[in-house]
Amino acid sequence: MINRRPYVAEGAIGPGTAVVQGSADNTVKAPGTNGAGDFIGVYPYEANEAKAAGDPVGIVLHGVVKVLAGGTVAAGKKAVLKADTSGAFTVLPGTEGQYNTVGTFLEGGSSGDYVDLIVERGSVTIPE
Repeated sequence: MINRRPYVAEGAIGPGTAVVQGSADNTVKAPGTNGAGDFIGVYPYEANEAKAAGDPVGIVLHGVVKVLAGGTVAAGKKAVLKADTSGAFTVLPGTEGQYNTVGTFLEGGSSGDYVDLIVERGSVTIPE
């Protein structure tokens, strides 16, 4: 089951990309530098059109959704936001640190592909 909630876009948002909390209630925006922001969900690929500031936008909060791969991804791997402002998704890095995960890939793909992801928030610490 896909759960969507209506929001208003604070700026440009592309299909299949992550959104983070905007500056006001019920607003969302693209992630900041290095994927910064509080992850809310995904603007679904199936919507098939970019949104601009002020546009209403339905965001998938949990469930399976097609997302933009920001690199090579593989089924079963945990997903994190790509460390840029694209809103794309990539696999959990293997380097030490604490990471906020945003889901699990259900299929593999390459950068620029749209792949299935189940949205689920979590945190992973990779020790030294």
